[in-house]
Amino acid sequence: MDELDRLLAETLRGADDRAPTDAGLLDTVHRRSRRYHRRRIATRLTAAAAVLAVGLPALSVLTTGPDPVGPPLDVVPPVTAPPVTPTPTPPPATTSARPERTTPAPSATGSTPPRGTVPATRAVTLTDGWSAPRFPYTLPAAAHRQTPVASMSDGDLVGFFETTDWHEADVTVTVSARRPTFPAGSAASEQEIRVRGQAGTLRTVDVRPAKQLTLYWRESSNRWIQLATDDTYTPAEVVALAESLSAASIAVLPPFELARSPADLVTDTVTRSRMTFRAPGSAPGTDGLSTVLRERRQLTGVNQRVNGDDAVLTRRDGRVTLAVDVTNWQATLEITVGNGLTISDADLLRYATGVRILDRSDPE
Repeated sequence: MDELDRLLAETLRGADDRAPTDAGLLDTVHRRSRRYHRRRIATRLTAAAAVLAVGLPALSVLTTGPDPVGPPLDVVPPVTAPPVTPTPTPPPATTSARPERTTPAPSATGSTPPRGTVPATRAVTLTDGWSAPRFPYTLPAAAHRQTPVASMSDGDLVGFFETTDWHEADVTVTVSARRPTFPAGSAASEQEIRVRGQAGTLRTVDVRPAKQLTLYWRESSNRWIQLATDDTYTPAEVVALAESLSAASIAVLPPFELARSPADLVTDTVTRSRMTFRAPGSAPGTDGLSTVLRERRQLTGVNQRVNGDDAVLTRRDGRVTLAVDVTNWQATLEITVGNGLTISDADLLRYATGVRILDRSDPE
C-alpha cells in the first residue's frame, strides 16, 4: 500500500464514523425533506405578500402552477411588481344653488347668435316731409263742444273733445290696439255694461272735485276704445256718448313742422312738446328718434351751429344727442337717437335744420 492508498483509507474511515446507521438513514432523509418543504413554504408566503401589495389578479400566477419537484433553490429571486399606472379620478360633483349657465351651440341655420354678439342696429335714413296719423272717430257736433284735437301717446291715438259749457264735461277718447291698463293702487269700482253691441266695463274712481268715469270695451279684434269723462255725466249718459261715436279722420296735430322725417320708422308719440319715432316691431313707447322741446337750459361744450343757434352734439353709450339753444323761443330743442338706431352726424344736422317749432308748441 503506497502513501496515496493510505490517505484514501483514512478518509473513508472518517466518513464511516459520521454516516447514519441503516435504521436512522430514512429518518434523516425525511427530516431534510421537511426542512426543504418549510423553506419552500416560507418562500411562497414572502412572494404572496409582495403580490398582494400590487394587486390580487397577480395571485393566480402563484396558485395555478404545479408544485416544484426538483431540488429546492436556496436563493429565491425577489418578485418585482410591474409598474401600475394610476387611473385618473374624476373631480367630485359639486352642487350649486344656481346651475351654471351654458352657451347653446349655434344652430345650423345660424338663428342662435354666439355669446357676445352685438345686437343688430338700424341706420336711420331721412325722407321729405311727415304724414300725420289720423284719429278715426268723432262725437256729434254741439254748440258747447269744441273742435276735437288729436294727439298720440305710446302708439295710442287720442281725441280730446273740450266743452265750453260748465254744465258739461270734457271727453277724451283713446283708440288702442291693446287692452287699457290703469295705474296700480288707484281705488276704483267697476261694473259690466253693454256698449255698441259689446261687453264693456265702466270704471269709477272716487276723487275730488269729481269722480272720474272711464268706459272701455273691445270694438274689434285689434281695437280697444276707452271714453273718459267725469260724473257730470251719469253712467247712462256716458254709454250714450260712446254709442254716438262715428267714423272720422282727424289729423294728429304736431308741435313741429318737419322738412324731413325718419323713413321706415313708426310714429309713436305726438304731443304739444314732443314727437317720437320707433322701429317697426318694437314695443309702443320705445323711443328710437325723439324730438323734444324743453325749458331752456345752459349749453356747455358748444361744437355745432343749427340755423344760426348754438348746439352741442354728443355720442355716449350707443346714443347720440343734439341739443340746440333756440334763442327766439327761449327753449332747448333736444334730438336723441338710440335704442338700436344709428344716424350719421350729417343726417342728424340735416334733420335738425328742418325742424320748425309751431305756435301750438309748449316746452316741457
